[in-house]
Amino acid sequence: MLVAVMAPHALAQLRTGELSADLSGSLSAGYTADYGNLTASDHGITAGGAANLTGSYYNPGFFSFNIQPFYNQSRTNSDFQSITDASGVNATASIFGGSDFPGSISYSNVYNGEGNFGVPGVANYTSHGNSDVFSVGWGEHVAKLPNLSFNYQQGSNQYSIYGTDTNSTSDFHSFVANASYSLVGFNFNAGYHYSAVQSQLPQLYSDQQPEKSDSDTSSYSLGLGHALPFHGTFTAGAIRSDLDYGSTEGNYKGTLDTAYSGLIFNPVDHLTFGANAQYLDNLAGQLYQSIVSAGGIAAQGQMPAESSHSLDLTGFAAYAVPVLHMTFNGTDQYQAQRFAGAASESDSFTGSATYSNFLMGGTLNATVGAVRSEISPTNATRLGFIGSVNYSREVRRWSLSGFVNYAQDQQTLLASYLTNTLGYSGSAGRRIGRRSTWTSVASGSKSGLAGQSGSTSSSQSYSTSVFVRWISGTMAYSRSSGNAILTGSGLVATPVPLPVVSAAAVVLYGGHAYSFGVGANLARGVTLSAAYSQAQSNTENGDANSNNNTSQLTATMLYRVRKTYFQAGYARLVQGFSASGTPPSMLGSLYFGLTRWFSFF
Repeated sequence: MLVAVMAPHALAQLRTGELSADLSGSLSAGYTADYGNLTASDHGITAGGAANLTGSYYNPGFFSFNIQPFYNQSRTNSDFQSITDASGVNATASIFGGSDFPGSISYSNVYNGEGNFGVPGVANYTSHGNSDVFSVGWGEHVAKLPNLSFNYQQGSNQYSIYGTDTNSTSDFHSFVANASYSLVGFNFNAGYHYSAVQSQLPQLYSDQQPEKSDSDTSSYSLGLGHALPFHGTFTAGAIRSDLDYGSTEGNYKGTLDTAYSGLIFNPVDHLTFGANAQYLDNLAGQLYQSIVSAGGIAAQGQMPAESSHSLDLTGFAAYAVPVLHMTFNGTDQYQAQRFAGAASESDSFTGSATYSNFLMGGTLNATVGAVRSEISPTNATRLGFIGSVNYSREVRRWSLSGFVNYAQDQQTLLASYLTNTLGYSGSAGRRIGRRSTWTSVASGSKSGLAGQSGSTSSSQSYSTSVFVRWISGTMAYSRSSGNAILTGSGLVATPVPLPVVSAAAVVLYGGHAYSFGVGANLARGVTLSAAYSQAQSNTENGDANSNNNTSQLTATMLYRVRKTYFQAGYARLVQGFSASGTPPSMLGSLYFGLTRWFSFF
């Protein structure tokens, strides 16, 4: 959460020896009344404020810092996007930033801050809790020596979702080291990445057992590159990843080794061609890692125990014909895999043409192509298509644009599955007079695995906004459905082909959301704003179902006289989950008071 500074940069500056600093901020006091059905009501005089301290020692390239503390900040009494009175600090420092050995330190701590629990395509549900993150980094960039960079980060997050009687936690730390060096035309690089995460997922269902996970991942990488004749480049490398994962659903420990190489040439103008190769010795482990990296719980038995591997070979070519405003592309991808005790192969050839030009006063970009895929051992042959059209144009006071894309029978991570996707978006805007505008945007998407029921996900969103002189208004609507996995940050679209994941790990979801808001800048420094949003969704996990809803209303008024503000605000949240076993949570807050901006030095 970032601090919103309520004033321009201070003109005064403190200088003490080699130290120079600026300090500005705001102090506020006012009347606050809080109420709710799950918390005790209270009211009284409260104080708050935010500050911004920036400075340097000797010069900014030697040491510089920025510290932003804040206290009792929320939607009702400041620009903070939190329904609760959040407090904390954000701080960063840079040392030797202008040298060959730059370093940095940052720290963030938020107490009683607002967070989000996401449902794809639907307005987020609201959570609240505490979080902190610490990070330190260092680099070395001396000429004729290897370039080095190091970064360490650790943090924690404890939160609860309004409308559920559960607490969720996560603790993490990571270390990243990278090195690069050029020698006799070769570019070498190496890296090490370690991360550890401990988390407890939120319980959305009353009979759901707490799910905990503990993962440790270490990755080592080596790579090299070299220029080749005909304006070509060669790259190769290897990556080893060690994954040690434990959860309430089971344990997994494995090693993933990946080797890759690539060639690309540009022998003449407008012609590019090349090839890529990759071998993975543990395909099941990679799928397992995808779930863990997304923050989900990988259930025991979710991945097959048999050995697995994958070989991917790709050749490609592209030729541009400027006189025709066209580019022709061809790609041939071969996959050979062993997964779940069975071997499979696929050979997919894609040919396409792209046209880009000015047309009828606008800009047109269009692509059309065909995909032919052969999959064994079923010996099935599929013929698919790809296409996209993007057009934009200005027509007097109108701004119009539209985009549509379609892809049928495209390769996925697993050779035995193909995917279909459809997406669209469009916008229309109009200038109304000299100081007024109107804009509307619509978009949608749909995707799923070919021939696999229950794998389809879809979303739609529509919004419109108008600005007429001193008043503005917005409206938005969205809806979505699909399948996902439960993570600490909400539902995340299933990161692997759906048939691979056990049914117990999949959450089916569907819902819609709408919102509207108005704002006005009146004469003499008076600003008014109000916004309302509501989302409804349903989730299903096995035999457990939940109907979920959330609604938020906020209204604020700000009156500015020189450096003093009179501010009033109201916020109300209602949120519930039918399967949580607790009644919907309702929280309201009312505030009015004075805020004074200061330039301390």
